[in-house]
Amino acid sequence: MRAARERRGISLRQIASSTKISLNQLEALERNDVQRLPGGIFTRAFVRAYAGQVGLDPEQTVREFLAQFPIERVTDGSPYADETPAHDIFQSQQRMATTVLRLVLLSVPLAGLLIFFTIRDRPDVRADKADAVAVGSADEHARDLAAAGVEPAERSQQLETRVEPAEPPPVGAAAVEPLTIIIHPSGPCWVSLTLDGEKTFARVMRAGEREVHQAREEIVLNVGDAGTFDFTLNQRPGRTLGSSGQVVSARINHDNYREYLTP
Repeated sequence: MRAARERRGISLRQIASSTKISLNQLEALERNDVQRLPGGIFTRAFVRAYAGQVGLDPEQTVREFLAQFPIERVTDGSPYADETPAHDIFQSQQRMATTVLRLVLLSVPLAGLLIFFTIRDRPDVRADKADAVAVGSADEHARDLAAAGVEPAERSQQLETRVEPAEPPPVGAAAVEPLTIIIHPSGPCWVSLTLDGEKTFARVMRAGEREVHQAREEIVLNVGDAGTFDFTLNQRPGRTLGSSGQVVSARINHDNYREYLTP
């Protein structure tokens, strides 16, 4: 990459200004000092942005970089990284845990329905008891009115007022609308998406591809090239998150999602 930059007569400071990557990190990239790089998707985004500035193919450059430095802190989450046996075991255990969790979540509502129908078929002893208490209280009040010398007509009106049923409880507020995001980049862009704390996908998306997802509470985005990242949020166009080659993270929820919409 340094040879390609020197052939074009471009300085590291010019690349730092264009990509918003610090000069120290660009120098570490040219020296192959991966320990000074942030790791994961950010290191690969730096390689991709640098390659684009010096006329190299970004995706081919990333593949060559991963082949030269196949260490976990660089390849983590990469679509080009080779799967290891340990990773396979972890994925298998994760799938098994997910299956068990789904079975538990399915059995809880079934048990609840069984209990509900069992209780519903039993006579409502508490309701009968409450009715008896209410009748006794009304009789006692009628005796108090008679002892006080209240006329029968007025006594009847007061009794009717006393036993008037209560107002029904107010209807609860409507459920909060989910957050719906449609991702449709205008060019190659590395995207990581986490919904309600669960990582949904992490891969390179290309122009013409679309991903539609919903979250109840929160959307977390990690974008490798903000200049090509386009999205729609709750059927409204999203604003530009950054410039070409810029690595951006965004945390979107019900409180702040309007800040990510086009004015």
